[in-house]
Amino acid sequence: MKYPYKMIAGLALLLFISLQRSSAQSLDGLLLAADSANLELKALYQDYLAALEKAPQVSQLPEPEAGLGVFPLPVETRLGPQWVRLSATQMFPWKGTLEARKNVVLAMAKAQYEKIAASRLNLHYQVKQAYFQLYELDERQQILQRSIDIFRTLESIATTRVEAGKANLADVLRIQIRIRGLEEELNILENQKEKPLAVINQLLNRPEQSPITLADTLPLAEPLYERAALLNDIQEGHPMLRMFTLQQEAAQRSIELNVLEGRPSFGVGLDYIAVGKRSDAEPVNNGRDILSPRVGVRIPLYREKYRAKEQEEKLKIQALETRKQDLFLQFRSAIEQAYANLEDGRIKYRLYQEQKATTSSAIELLLAAYSNEGASFIDLLQLEDELVQYDLMSLSAVVKTQMAQAEIERYIP
Repeated sequence: MKYPYKMIAGLALLLFISLQRSSAQSLDGLLLAADSANLELKALYQDYLAALEKAPQVSQLPEPEAGLGVFPLPVETRLGPQWVRLSATQMFPWKGTLEARKNVVLAMAKAQYEKIAASRLNLHYQVKQAYFQLYELDERQQILQRSIDIFRTLESIATTRVEAGKANLADVLRIQIRIRGLEEELNILENQKEKPLAVINQLLNRPEQSPITLADTLPLAEPLYERAALLNDIQEGHPMLRMFTLQQEAAQRSIELNVLEGRPSFGVGLDYIAVGKRSDAEPVNNGRDILSPRVGVRIPLYREKYRAKEQEEKLKIQALETRKQDLFLQFRSAIEQAYANLEDGRIKYRLYQEQKATTSSAIELLLAAYSNEGASFIDLLQLEDELVQYDLMSLSAVVKTQMAQAEIERYIP
């Protein structure tokens, strides 16, 4: 008995139809939302603002000192007894010290600001990673659902042949078992989607069940950057590497401040002494108060702490340089691996597409033979399973290239 070609055409159509999604959400939109809503970025920015507030704290003169002294036993002088002493003193550090303190604090604040930029790059990577995971899970569901539809069509064909006495009931049971397995996989995938969805909503500071509508399709990622130029840009401009450079600058400014701190500081003051009048005599200017200006100097004689401070900052600069070089090597290694993964995904995708095309042709031939002549149903099921696996592996290859591209962009300032 020959079956109409419409059934075969419908089966072939199911192999290639893609389920359309409406109101797709841009990944760039999620990244912009993360920039404005992420709590970690907000906290780092507040830390930066707090660091800036240290500048006016360290660039002011020391607080003036005032004193009050009372003479319980008045000191007798020629003009009368001294009753009360009022004093005021103001210290002045070496010229340029206050500005140097401010420069150290501002250099440290600049280094703090680079943490924001570095955290933003990492935030974007986390969002992309979760987004691609969610996309892959969703696409896997679409592939499995299409496969279920295909197997249901095969089930209909097999049932018709069984009713006609041209096939074994085992063929129908086999395909029903396969459909049941695919439906269970769909449920598992639906549960797994909760993980990347929760990550994205946490990073965007949104309610945990906020939905995300994915893009229709993800293309195979292309290597967009020339490797040598990319590494050069990263070495010069990555926020974490800039942070180390700014910390070195802060350490150098601390050395300059240490030189100024090791120089004398000066103080000026004024003493006022209230003098009572003598009652036993009338000298000229009897009871005249005393006004005594003062000038002082603080001489840093003990130099060991200044020498140790300078050595500390020099060692800190060397340590930061070592850390900077080590971090760049880590970046370079990660980028090399990302490029390798990207190319590996592209190679695998081309291979799977070729195998998929060959398998699809074989399925069409075998399906026609089964419908007309009762060819091996097990072989047909096996080829259908292989076709599903090629679809899934092609999807994984595409996502792998996108993940690799996101890893590369993670380091681009």
